[in-house]
Amino acid sequence: MEPQSHLHEDFRRIRPPLLGRLVRLRPPEPEDAPRLNPMFGDPDVLAGLQVPFPQPEAGFVEWMESSRRSDDSIQLVIETLDGLPIGACDLRHLNDRNRSANLGIWIGKPYWDRGYGTDAVRTLCRFGFRHMNLQRVGLEVYADNPRGRRAYEKVGFRLEGTTRRAQFVRGRYVDAHLMGLLAEEFVDE
Repeated sequence: MEPQSHLHEDFRRIRPPLLGRLVRLRPPEPEDAPRLNPMFGDPDVLAGLQVPFPQPEAGFVEWMESSRRSDDSIQLVIETLDGLPIGACDLRHLNDRNRSANLGIWIGKPYWDRGYGTDAVRTLCRFGFRHMNLQRVGLEVYADNPRGRRAYEKVGFRLEGTTRRAQFVRGRYVDAHLMGLLAEEFVDE
């Protein structure tokens, strides 16, 4: 039998499924709305999403409630390790037969370029592959969002195609890059 100190070391090396190096992912709560909804409504944040305009706080609360009832998606709040909510992410269109899902994420602009997005994507993919037994995660990123694309590539996502003029953003059409990640391609640093 191994000495007990070695067992404790093993447990310290294993991270809880929704804990990253910089962020923790957790279910949304009603008290998140006053903080997250204004960040979500920032035009620079919305420019990277398929949501055309900001919503009132009541809409944000409705999103949280509907996420609890969804059978084909998991919605999570992204918070710093200090417990500060900074964005949200999800796995949606969960397909049991194909063991696949689509990933979505947004981070409040004050928290861009700090590694939170990459860590959240990595943590969510780790959960999807290791705990949900997914084999594929896909996503769509606009061509004018190189920051997002770099974050996805760090986790192992690969470009699979481009949908030309996929969205109308800020008065012009933008292409959408389709990216995918297979379980064996996942980069878990």
